[in-house]
Amino acid sequence: MNPGWICALCLFVLGACSGGGSGADLAASCAPTISSQPQSLTTADVEALLARAVDVSSQLGESATIAVVDRVGNVLGVYRMADSGGGNAEFNVTVRSGLLGTTMLGLENQVVPSALVAVTKAITGAYLSSSGNAFSTRTANFIIQEHFPPGIQNTGSGPLYGVQFSQLPCGDLVQKGDTTGIGPRRSPLGLAADAGGFPLYKGGKVVGGIGVATRSKPLYGIDRDVINLDADANERIAQSAASIYAPSDCIRADKISAGGVSLRYSDSDGALLSSTQTTLPAGTASGELQAVAGYRASAAIVAGTAFGEAASGFMPDGGAWASKSAVLGVSAGAANRFPATASSSLNGLTALEVSRLLGHGLDVANAARAQIRRPVGSAAQVTLSVVDTQGVLLGLVRTLDAPVFGVDVSLQKARTAAAFSRTGTATALIAAGLGSPYLQSSTDQRHAGVFFTSYVADQVFNGRAFTGRAIGNLHRPFFPDGIQTQARGPLSTPLNEWSPFNVGLQLDLVKANVLANINALPAANSCTSASLGMDNGIQIFPGSVPIYRGSQLVGAVGVSGDGVDQDDMIAFLSLQRLSADIGSTLNQAPVSQRADQVRTAPGTHLRYVQCPFSPYLQNSDQGVCDGF
Repeated sequence: MNPGWICALCLFVLGACSGGGSGADLAASCAPTISSQPQSLTTADVEALLARAVDVSSQLGESATIAVVDRVGNVLGVYRMADSGGGNAEFNVTVRSGLLGTTMLGLENQVVPSALVAVTKAITGAYLSSSGNAFSTRTANFIIQEHFPPGIQNTGSGPLYGVQFSQLPCGDLVQKGDTTGIGPRRSPLGLAADAGGFPLYKGGKVVGGIGVATRSKPLYGIDRDVINLDADANERIAQSAASIYAPSDCIRADKISAGGVSLRYSDSDGALLSSTQTTLPAGTASGELQAVAGYRASAAIVAGTAFGEAASGFMPDGGAWASKSAVLGVSAGAANRFPATASSSLNGLTALEVSRLLGHGLDVANAARAQIRRPVGSAAQVTLSVVDTQGVLLGLVRTLDAPVFGVDVSLQKARTAAAFSRTGTATALIAAGLGSPYLQSSTDQRHAGVFFTSYVADQVFNGRAFTGRAIGNLHRPFFPDGIQTQARGPLSTPLNEWSPFNVGLQLDLVKANVLANINALPAANSCTSASLGMDNGIQIFPGSVPIYRGSQLVGAVGVSGDGVDQDDMIAFLSLQRLSADIGSTLNQAPVSQRADQVRTAPGTHLRYVQCPFSPYLQNSDQGVCDGF
């Protein structure tokens, strides 16, 4: 290993452990005061944020497009500054990772209006964060690349590899439209990993996000070199403008670790500029507020919704799950949008079984030790989704402070497990033109090709029980994950064509509709041209398991929000507890059918689930997922 990397890793680990002392000491030092009331951005707040961003941009000699959203993704205001010649025409931003040059593959080198880039960055800051963790777009960059930490060869992929393709502009769960409404709202480009997007806080609660795109850097990409500190104008402007809405220092990503490595939040802490502006410049000489097709019909600034009130689309449950700190997805009239519902399939899940499964999931989450949350000793905060075999959503519930991104991701995970565990999915994808080269033999796959050449005869994707983790194993640019000398996983693009904007089957399923629906109205309700129960796309990191009645697949449960091993455990154990219920005939997949029985190379098997060490807050139980 490069000695420079060793030093860098030391710094990362020290950062994760900074402050010293016991877990109790750390918890006491990171207990920010959080208002008991829902919080929101006012129109004055939004204007002040935009005004400070304009002022800071001017101090830097930059011209920028700035967007502010609320916690559920409503666009509250977008301001585009004039260029050096005094014109205020929209400018375009090119999606480019730096890995594939100017080649048009996946989303690489697609051209997008700056307003949509700024909105995407703002939504990312809002969606990835909570009262226990503040994540920026730079944080996202750190956790979605092919190695973790980025750049270190022969390490596995980032813990949220693939999350960039969630919250898509198409799909049946995200809310669409150009006026303020219930969330979660769609994002133009999914989740961003390009610096310049931050969460906004009031009273210790996330109230939204801010995103910036500058004319001097008309690129939307990733940071491949995470060791150096970037001088990024987008980041300096956004963070400077958001300073009075900044999170508590102790919940920033750089105070949170994954696998012993502290995450990244900002490279601009020492380069922020101050501004006291609270109103935007008069007239249009400096720039003007903008409408954004598909996202904001009017250029006028509006106030954000308060998360926890019906207008936001999410409210605490006042019924059976109130004692479990449950939050429901609701309509503007406060009706539950995702109640426990029976499957229409023969021998499918009943409404009672769905309700009990979600209730058990809440219990496991409330007892589980959080991974990406401060203070130390907090309970996990997640969203749970249950689907039938065709991906129909049968019920969804959240815990109180789960990040918003998990709403869409939990459903993606559940649908992924259901789709790849049922018979006929691989054949249907091939028939729809979405299976090549992933579901057919390929000479560049070496030992992976041996496994996949005979997939039909082996029934690998024809009734085998697949979890999100197992699908993720097959969807990495190296197979096994991270091993630099190996060829691609069967569901990934070859490495010479790979980038975070061209990952393989996950993107190919949704690419056409994502591009067609970035700013189209009305937007499509399916991201895939052939739905197949994957209307909001698939997800390729852990946190879902299929559900069986005996040996018959009847659905799947997906979990997202607080560490991938925690997600795996909550999904797996919620089903295990349901299986132990009186009168329930549901169970885990029979061991002989599980994906971890597939041998992909001599001595190598796929993984099914992986549960964390010391998973619970109140006891020292270990191996909680073993033996089932």
